[in-house]
This record gives sequence, structure tokens and C-alpha cells, in this order.
Amino acid sequence: MNLKSNDLTPERADILRTKRIYGIWYGIVVGFSFAFFSWGIDSYILSKYHGIQPWLKFGVGAVLCMIPGGLAGWLSAKVSKPIVSIFLWLIAASVFAWLTVNLPLVIMPKALSILEPQLSGLLHYVYFDDFNTRVSVGYIWLAIFISMTAILQIPLSDSAVFSTSAFGKLVPLIIAVILMSISGVIIDNGLINEPLRSSTVAVDNTIQFIIDNRGKETDKTEARKMHVGAFRAIDDSVTQQRELIVSGYDGSLGEVNVLVRFERDWVECLVAYNQPIRCAVVDASQ
Repeated sequence: MNLKSNDLTPERADILRTKRIYGIWYGIVVGFSFAFFSWGIDSYILSKYHGIQPWLKFGVGAVLCMIPGGLAGWLSAKVSKPIVSIFLWLIAASVFAWLTVNLPLVIMPKALSILEPQLSGLLHYVYFDDFNTRVSVGYIWLAIFISMTAILQIPLSDSAVFSTSAFGKLVPLIIAVILMSISGVIIDNGLINEPLRSSTVAVDNTIQFIIDNRGKETDKTEARKMHVGAFRAIDDSVTQQRELIVSGYDGSLGEVNVLVRFERDWVECLVAYNQPIRCAVVDASQ
């Protein structure tokens, strides 16, 4: 049986449809991968250190990144022009970059105030002018890796669509994950997440040290190293059961306020460059 010469051409309607569907999945994977490495790892660490609603940021971020990612992937596949693809993906990158700062500092406090009404009067998040620079820095890093994913999408997707093996179809997605993992880790460590996370971890470690050594003879050097003195005024409030969240910060993120919900009291601790300075009970009834 002879096949017509155009039976397997890329212009066939079913192949074009398959390419566009693959483009959507390519974009979704790009968006999800960026969200996972930008906020998923952060969420996991915070979940290990008693964070309040630690996975919420990742969940919201993943949805907000997959939507523009899927749209950019679909449009790129539909247009099938590398220059246009780069332009479309750079638009998606601008959304990702905006989220790197605005998700943790603008969207999350509003979402948390709805899910945890007691937090509504305790979170004092300020958007400093300097944060716009952080968005720009994030966009520059993202533009580099997003441009790579844009350039690779069309040729890799074409080969994946015609591939008869599962591995061949997964290769473009794996490459996208690798590129987004690099950019996501850079964003996580270089912009907002790391200083806020480190302050939270520092406070939780000190609390655990106090609990583990309560009623024991403690080495004074070790106690100073763990900044136990910051909790001296609220020692009676400290309990094993606790939840922590950042409640405020300065413009450089060098000084961070960490709010702790113990069994009986709410306590706020000032942390300077990952060192707890002082803690005090706060009124959460307002």
C-alpha cells in the first residue's frame, strides 16, 4: 500500500493539533518546575521547621506560573516561529519575575489572613521601593533561562511529537525542568525566600534547643551561641507545639520579625541576620 507524500507532513491538521497540545504541556512543565524550585523547596524546609501553612505559597505559585506557562507554550507551538516564541516566553518570564517578590510579600499575607484570621492584624508586610530592583534582577536571570526554553521548544517538540518512544517524548520536558531548576534555585537563594526562611529556621532551632535543655545544666557558651537570652522574657510561653511565620522585615531583609504561635501565647521575635535578638508576647485578639 502506497502512502501519499504528504501523509506524514507537519502540516497535517492532527499533527498541528498534537504539537499545540504538547506545547501546552511543555509550558505547564516549565511553569510548575519554576514554581517548585522557587517556592516548593522553601515550603518543604518551612514545613520541617513548624511553618504556618507552609505549602500554601508553593500551591498558589504553581497555579499562577502554570497558567502563563501553558499559554506561552501553546501560542509558541501555534505560531512555530523561534523569534515569536522568545517574545512570548519573555512575557511569561515577566509574570514569573513579578511573582518572585509579590507572591511571598503581597499575595501570601492576604491569603493567610483569610485562612488564618488571627494573623490579619499581626502581619506587617511592606513593599519597599528597593523590591522593584529585586524584580528586575529576577527577570534578568529568568530571561536567560526562559530564552533557552523558548529556543528549544519548537525543534525539541517537533522531534517529541514524531517520536515513537516515551523517552523521546519526555526529553524536551526533562530539559525544561533542568533549565527551570537552575533559575528557580537562583531565585530562591538570591531574592526574597532565603533571608526570610533562615530567620524562621533560626528562631525554631533556638526554641527546640530551649525545650531540649529545659531543666538541665546548659553550657553557657552553647546557650549564647543559640541566642537563648532572646527568649528569657517569654520562657514560660515556650512549648513544643508551635507554628512560625515571618510577620515583618526591613528594606534590606537583614532584620526580620518572626511570629510564633505557641499553645497559649503569640510571641514575636526580632531576628538580625539570622540571630534572634529579643522576643515578646503580642496580643492576637485585636
